[in-house]
Amino acid sequence: DPPDGCDRYLAVSLDGLDPAVSSPAWLQRRLVLCGMRPISLMVDVSNYVMLAVGQPTHAFDRAKLRGPIVVRRAAVGERLRTLDGVDRDLDPRDLLIADDSGPIALAGVMGGESTEISDSTRDVLLESAHFEPTTVAYTARRHRLGSEASRRFERGVDHALAPAAAELAVALIAELGAASRTGAVTDVDQRVAAER
Repeated sequence: DPPDGCDRYLAVSLDGLDPAVSSPAWLQRRLVLCGMRPISLMVDVSNYVMLAVGQPTHAFDRAKLRGPIVVRRAAVGERLRTLDGVDRDLDPRDLLIADDSGPIALAGVMGGESTEISDSTRDVLLESAHFEPTTVAYTARRHRLGSEASRRFERGVDHALAPAAAELAVALIAELGAASRTGAVTDVDQRVAAER
């Protein structure tokens, strides 16, 4: 949708993730030293990349996606159950990641349970995007849902970091989780269009 809250959205597909592989000790240790709890390889890599380069990323279980990804504002009456297990009433000012099933994430704040990475996830869609700081700040405060990602987006993230973060995450997942990238990277960059 119009790029008022997201002027760059990058996505890359990964196939063949080995769900039995856990994060190596060095990765878990680095996360713990930074005050984060190791969870699973995919989540740990995402958190590590955010800490290393300053760009949050998010991973969706591709098997749970329905149709194309769209970045849009919430419609009146929409709801989303976020990863913390809370059902949230959405506001038309909330920026969402959605598919044909409806909202699947609060953009730049937190993902939804319906597309969560689990122990059986084999195929992943990795998101690396640039979200407008005020939009993320509004959504995080309205839902009382501050996250490591939202705090970074609220302070501003360089547009150029999205592809670099995605490449680092893909390289780590390929090396540690035996996954491989499938297809080209989708990079919808509307910064030039927004400046006209």
